[in-house]
Amino acid sequence: MDDYYSMLGVDADARIDDIRDAYRARKDSLDTASDTGKADAARLNKAWNVLSDPYQRGRYDEKRSQAIDDDDLDVSENGVGSSTTPASKDLTPRQQRAQAAREARAARANQPPTIKPPAGTHYPRVKQRMLAMGIDLLVLIAMGIVTAYAILPAVQKAQKPDVVHQVNQLNDKITADNKAVSDANKAVDEANKGNNQAAKDQATAAQKKAKDQQKADNDALTKAEDQLTPINRLVFAAYFFVAGLYLIIPSALTGRTLGKSRQHLKVVRQNGAPLGWGGAFSRYGLVVVVTAALFLTFLGPVGVVLVLFGVTMWMRNPNQQGLHDRFAKTIVVADGDAS
Repeated sequence: MDDYYSMLGVDADARIDDIRDAYRARKDSLDTASDTGKADAARLNKAWNVLSDPYQRGRYDEKRSQAIDDDDLDVSENGVGSSTTPASKDLTPRQQRAQAAREARAARANQPPTIKPPAGTHYPRVKQRMLAMGIDLLVLIAMGIVTAYAILPAVQKAQKPDVVHQVNQLNDKITADNKAVSDANKAVDEANKGNNQAAKDQATAAQKKAKDQQKADNDALTKAEDQLTPINRLVFAAYFFVAGLYLIIPSALTGRTLGKSRQHLKVVRQNGAPLGWGGAFSRYGLVVVVTAALFLTFLGPVGVVLVLFGVTMWMRNPNQQGLHDRFAKTIVVADGDAS
């Protein structure tokens, strides 16, 4: 059985854009004026036709895995032009078969899609998807920075001016407390070097007094900041609400956020239908609500990281679906065909 991956010089878990580039490079290097070149071009075309179609590729990978188990995969005599990959050209046939087996295992971990994109679309390249995500994240991060460093202080000062003033004073005092404790620690170290017990006792007493004052001011700061907690939660809840609108409204109307629009991507339902309001609320509402709940309760920024991990699980899914996609039964597709 011919090894199409080796023929094109790519790994068995290569993505479609890498396979396409390898196919074009190999084909351009052929002399199609000769009979040999024509035969090689035909074999390349056959390999490309199979590997470029997710469903044919899936069936081929199954047969290839069986051929590897049966020691019936031709990886040494099936080349076109430069017959093997640069990494395997100096390997023995046995080593090449072992490498092919490893690649087959990787291919099984990267199964082809089980959901067919709507006509005129295809699954996006990883780079496209990452850039689209990056653009939207930059917008949300910018909104978060404005919220944290401009809107929140203004609301705190308007609603609790006395508490804000107290917090500022305590922060200044704690800075002085930290220096006093540091100086007291140095004084104790110096006193311990000598034999004057009175000096040691005096330094130790001063150290205790400085630490007690530091603790008292920190406790007072915690109590003062607790008075601002309801305002903080309200302001950040408003931020998450606006962030949700940023994601949901354009997605419901066009299937695209700003990032997806820039990368010519869109979100559709698994059956190919437009996302609509219901799909947009299901897909993005879940993300926003879970992130807000984790952030505003006990996890803070760690909750945001956990949600991002769930969202980016599309990179390990054959249909490029994150957890939110699987919940909402949606997929992300790119405009145009894959060729």
